[in-house]
Amino acid sequence: MGSEVRRAAVALVARREERFATRRSPADAKERVERALAPMSFSRVDVRHEWIEGPGGIELAVRLAPMPSVERWLRAASLATVALLVASVWAIASPEVSRSIAFLVPMAAGFVILALPIAAAALGSQREGEEARLRKAIRAALAADAG
Repeated sequence: MGSEVRRAAVALVARREERFATRRSPADAKERVERALAPMSFSRVDVRHEWIEGPGGIELAVRLAPMPSVERWLRAASLATVALLVASVWAIASPEVSRSIAFLVPMAAGFVILALPIAAAALGSQREGEEARLRKAIRAALAADAG
């Protein structure tokens, strides 16, 4: 499970470009892709596409990047975890803190430390699903026998 969590977390913040070649006419290909992508919305991946001339004709270059909100969420969660760890050390080391607080704050920190990788893996898996849906729609739109 560790490698799957790591793979999904890496996928969450990965930036990449994919290219899709087609034998269709440029006008037809552009219209079909625009029609296929129009109803789609993405919450975990920022999709930018452009048409370029490739060695075998026209190609669709799709750039995939994490949404800025995902990066902000990861930074905020990391800062909150650090703050909770500092509060845990303070609660354990401080003589004026009640023992129940000295127990609950580190316990909450432990739960956050365990939950953060799972949440990141869930978001990464959601992004991978959105990318797969995007790839499938583009391939179906550019398929030579579709029509």
